[in-house]
Amino acid sequence: MEKKDRTLLVVNPVSGHGRGRKVFGRMEPALREAFPGLEVRVSEFPGQAFQFGREAVRDRYGRVLCLGGDGTPFEVVNGMYLQGRPPFLPEIGIIPSGTGNSFLLEFGIQTPEEALRRIAAGRRVKVDLLEFDYQRNGRPERRYSLNLIGVGLITDILKLTNDWLKFLHAFGYSLAVLIRLARGMHNTIDLEVDGRKWTVPDSALVVSNSKYTGGKMKIAPHAETSDGKADLVLFRNVDRREMIQIFKGVFSGAHAAHPKVDIIQGVNMTVSGTPDLHVMADGEVLGRTPLRIKLLPGELTFLG
Repeated sequence: MEKKDRTLLVVNPVSGHGRGRKVFGRMEPALREAFPGLEVRVSEFPGQAFQFGREAVRDRYGRVLCLGGDGTPFEVVNGMYLQGRPPFLPEIGIIPSGTGNSFLLEFGIQTPEEALRRIAAGRRVKVDLLEFDYQRNGRPERRYSLNLIGVGLITDILKLTNDWLKFLHAFGYSLAVLIRLARGMHNTIDLEVDGRKWTVPDSALVVSNSKYTGGKMKIAPHAETSDGKADLVLFRNVDRREMIQIFKGVFSGAHAAHPKVDIIQGVNMTVSGTPDLHVMADGEVLGRTPLRIKLLPGELTFLG
């Protein structure tokens, strides 16, 4: 069997506070039956899955399956792009075992068994990808996002959750919102989307390729993974009281109707903040603004 016909499985055993190890133990026989010759790589430290993504491209595997949370495909996909956009890209599938598994909710997938069933059935869809440049330790870096990029408040909430509240699972995100809002927002965001410009005080921004973040928060209710546009959700000039009101509607998507929430679609975007604001992508806190984002339509073939 040629490499291009083979499957590489990347496992994050500590995803979901150790759930990844249990899911792999339960699913391994079915995975090996579905994909004869399956090759397994187990991530032993943060960032190692970048190496596995690079290996998948270098050795031309036909598909890569990521068993973990949203951070595992983030590392694998970015490993595939470590040397720029590759001429060959394997198909990507996700077996959920993390805390949020937000991207899979776009496809109605909530269990490892359902994910494997769809992957094995050969269900494929072309999905968009967000290419973005940000600042890390004063130097520019480039990354790629399947799901979502957050600027400012949303990133602060994620960092607080990851550092202190992740053991509370989905409730941790909600608690982090309330704790972070106690500090308020004191910033200005300069935003340009396909030539249109905004300067907005006391704001936060989410750039979404799909609807969900933080588990089942429907942060971008109109986003589609294959429509060739990103959905920018701008929380504009809001105080703490207003932000709490907005947050009450995040799980249903009702927040999109709030008068201080704007949804803008675009392909090419630049974002800067005063002061510089934290940037996250797919659950990973990365660096700071300024930020440049470009949507790559139909870039990846997703299994599911």
